[in-house]
Amino acid sequence: MNEEGRAYRDELTLKSLVRKFEDMVEQGDQAFFDVDELEGLIEHYLEHKAQRKAQAVLRYSCQLYPGNLTLKLRQAQVWVAIGQPVKAVPLLKELLEIEPHNEEILLTLGTVYSQMSEHKHAIDCFQNALVFADPETRREIRIDLALEFENMGAWKEAIRNLHDALREDPSNETAVYELAFCFERTGQFKRAAEFYEQFLEDQPYSFAAWYSLGNALQQCGRYPKAIEAYDFAIAIEGAFGPAYHQKAEALVSMERYQDALHTYEETLAFEDASPGTRCYMGECLERIGDLARAETYYRESLKLDPQFADAFVGLGVLADMRDQSREACSYFEQALEIEPHQADYHLLLANTLKKLKEFDRAEELFTKGLILDIKNEDLWIERMDNLQIADRHEDALMIAEDAQTALGQHPAMGYRKFISLYATGLHKEAFDLLEHLLTHYFDQSEILIKFLPALANDARFNERIERFKP
Repeated sequence: MNEEGRAYRDELTLKSLVRKFEDMVEQGDQAFFDVDELEGLIEHYLEHKAQRKAQAVLRYSCQLYPGNLTLKLRQAQVWVAIGQPVKAVPLLKELLEIEPHNEEILLTLGTVYSQMSEHKHAIDCFQNALVFADPETRREIRIDLALEFENMGAWKEAIRNLHDALREDPSNETAVYELAFCFERTGQFKRAAEFYEQFLEDQPYSFAAWYSLGNALQQCGRYPKAIEAYDFAIAIEGAFGPAYHQKAEALVSMERYQDALHTYEETLAFEDASPGTRCYMGECLERIGDLARAETYYRESLKLDPQFADAFVGLGVLADMRDQSREACSYFEQALEIEPHQADYHLLLANTLKKLKEFDRAEELFTKGLILDIKNEDLWIERMDNLQIADRHEDALMIAEDAQTALGQHPAMGYRKFISLYATGLHKEAFDLLEHLLTHYFDQSEILIKFLPALANDARFNERIERFKP
């Protein structure tokens, strides 16, 4: 659009233009509009999601200017807007043959291919547009390219384009966030932290970079430094909710539950309480022993979202802490109905059933949980305990072999295997295993007397404990 056409974007002028067109349609008259006016009308209607009116303008445009390339391009854009990108492809290709260096046509065709999940074609279009684009548009195209590479799982290329976007515009927050996403998906948390630390030397007021640095440090387990980064992000952008929530998570990881609770409370000054916020506040209160208030927050969470599974889990944990195992089971079952693929929910329910001596049902849930998460150590350990408490030591030994396949050498499972070998009379195998465990993992041997008190009177056991004691 030329400068004269852009003048029509002025609000008052545009309103007059819209009124003129809609009066014409209503009255069934004919009126004159130049190309820039028609283009301005189409853009206006697309911006306001009035696709039918945009189509009406296009139909009238074809009558006035049947061969106009600009209006044909707008036709393609309308097809994209109404969810018919396939129709736009041949028209855009036709226009590209006429004007092969037209940046807008290339970008529109790239967008169409992107919507059609034809990412390689989209990349070709965006890369060609990059050659002819002005500096401001180039920065936007870099982001488009990065997103297409992300969709293809080509993380290295996505990261390269995001770096280029930031070199051209260090204030580009979209590039900062997308770069963080790429690092996260590729597990490059240390590299991400190093990048953002360097980036912030030149851009110390980028709250997006401080926030992304906090996330990277948190993933590396550097919680105090992560909290510092979140505090800088909050100092720059005081109403940026995600920074508060991530800071609270880091504080929870450090077992600073009171501080985490205060951080969640701070968000209520600028955003409505979400089910998640209420639930996690309840968890903090639970950890500091204020069970009554914790229950209140869990129930408030469910008022906001009756399907918020974590709140049911919280209520279940509270019931379990109060020795109300049946009630706890009910809450964990409700959580599982909502989120049936959560392995940890299976673990919670199974452990509660174990307390109720419903060993068979607990075993069923442990098994289902391990199907969902074969590497879950707690599920393996608690499943083994469940079988041993039920005096099913032969089954426990079979489970021990499966656990070794899944986890490798695991001292906690090794000691439990010793218990079942001993209980089934396989004493030589049991004590051979015990000597290996005491050699490498003596500090974990204390669980043995807890699970098998008879060992305290076994001279063979006591001799080995004394011999291998560090």
